[in-house]
Amino acid sequence: MSEVEDPAAVVQSIVDEIAGSPVSPELSFFDLGLDSIQLMDICNRINDRYGEVIDLFLLFESPTINECADIVRAHGHGA
Repeated sequence: MSEVEDPAAVVQSIVDEIAGSPVSPELSFFDLGLDSIQLMDICNRINDRYGEVIDLFLLFESPTINECADIVRAHGHGA
């Protein structure tokens, strides 16, 4: 993993794959119709990539790609 890699691009890729199509980074995961198992998958993939930076409950409080990327950045990853 490159330290300068944009977390938004990584999270975007994860969510797009789980959702099955490209997703707007501002769209809520709930508006996409994602369920708790899919949210857990997003959480696990982010944590596999960056270490324990995101808690499943944060996805309920920050349910967009942009907000997840901000959390990853706040833990010192990416640009």
